[in-house]
Amino acid sequence: LDAHLRQEAQTDFMTDDVAPSQTETDQVAPYLPDGTLSRSRSYRWGSIVVVATVLLALTLLFPNGGRQSAMAAVRRSLNVAAELTTRKYLLQVEFQTPGGAKRLIYNDLYVHGNDRFALRNPGGLLRRSFWLGQDGSEAWVVPSFGAVLKGDRTIHKRWLRSLNEEYDEKGGPDLRINFLLTQMSCGYELLTLDDEEIAIADNGKVLCQHIRAQRNTSEPPYRPDTIDLWTGLESGLAVQLVAQWELEDDEVGRKTVRLMFQQEEPSLTKDWFKAESHYQGKRPINRLDAAGN
Repeated sequence: LDAHLRQEAQTDFMTDDVAPSQTETDQVAPYLPDGTLSRSRSYRWGSIVVVATVLLALTLLFPNGGRQSAMAAVRRSLNVAAELTTRKYLLQVEFQTPGGAKRLIYNDLYVHGNDRFALRNPGGLLRRSFWLGQDGSEAWVVPSFGAVLKGDRTIHKRWLRSLNEEYDEKGGPDLRINFLLTQMSCGYELLTLDDEEIAIADNGKVLCQHIRAQRNTSEPPYRPDTIDLWTGLESGLAVQLVAQWELEDDEVGRKTVRLMFQQEEPSLTKDWFKAESHYQGKRPINRLDAAGN
């Protein structure tokens, strides 16, 4: 835009100062009073400024013809994920077992802003049902029986690992939506793919911008090799997120993590993200620090 204005200014300069050609001198120029000429130039420059301002505003409001740039779309989804609104996602985890076999685990994930979530596993993962989450100040685990665990964010991985030594704590992302989106914005090359309609609950569909993030080779190999984001063109909501790892046939661990938006849950209060909302009666509570004590 600045280059365009400089070119216009240079054109005016050349028009004012370069001597007219012989052909031009043979023509009779109409008489214009000085005030008319000044107003004409002022009008011209005023028009340029107005057009430039409008073009700049349109570029800011509707980049790429109404589609956000890849990084802008990711950041917009991060802002929407931070909203204090409770949303429900279906979390699908694909594990690769010894020999290359695949196992799918389905979880219900509820998120509220950046620091509250609750996940319900019906019993597929490690063959035990449980709830785990974070209430904004501390993390917690509610197993199907026994003591409730409370502590910092590390207790989730430590508890899962205590149940199964083959659990790969480096092989998967944090359970928060904003963690994957934050990863996309650092250490990945972003590509903008074709828009797609993504189906959600109740047979609804959302038109989404599709962003693919490819891990830079300098980043740690346990980070996802690719992360795909489908973000609502109108809402900026992360409608679907898919993180994938390229595993060898004999490797064991997470292969795919897929988050699929289901619906908003306005009836759920902040208490839903406390451990006490997911068990009945009295149960012992064990508090663990980062050292595991």
